[in-house]
Amino acid sequence: MYQLTQLAADRHRQRLAAAEQQRPAQRLLALARATRRAERAERRLRRAARQARRLRAQLQAQTASHQ
Repeated sequence: MYQLTQLAADRHRQRLAAAEQQRPAQRLLALARATRRAERAERRLRRAARQARRLRAQLQAQTASHQ
């Protein structure tokens, strides 16, 4: 999960750097888009982590009940 978080943070920084090179109005729009993308990526990561925990718990429960 750390690698995915790091990847999302790196992409966010790259987009911010690109936004800084643009004109002010375009920079604001690009910054807003980059922020929204980063927020969506964080939500997807949290959702995936929750699902992984849920599936892991189900698997452990199944394994325990079969022993």
